[in-house]
Amino acid sequence: MPGDGDNGDGDEAELLRRSFRITGHQTSLSMERAFWNEFRRLAQGDRRTMTALIAEIDAQRTAGLSRAVRVYILKRLRTGD
Repeated sequence: MPGDGDNGDGDEAELLRRSFRITGHQTSLSMERAFWNEFRRLAQGDRRTMTALIAEIDAQRTAGLSRAVRVYILKRLRTGD
């Protein structure tokens, strides 16, 4: 995320926590650096903020938010989006 000091370098398996404000409430989720890097790339490719994309996933999820975001990333990678 721009301004968070994470330039994408480092151990891809390192667990990182990010905070977001979604539908008026503060939430945070933890994912490995590799997932954050890919999620950032997908959001930028869609010309959306990571927060907007997380809000969309949050509205449709049936499981925990971190899990839902990782599954979203995997599905996007499988379809080549």
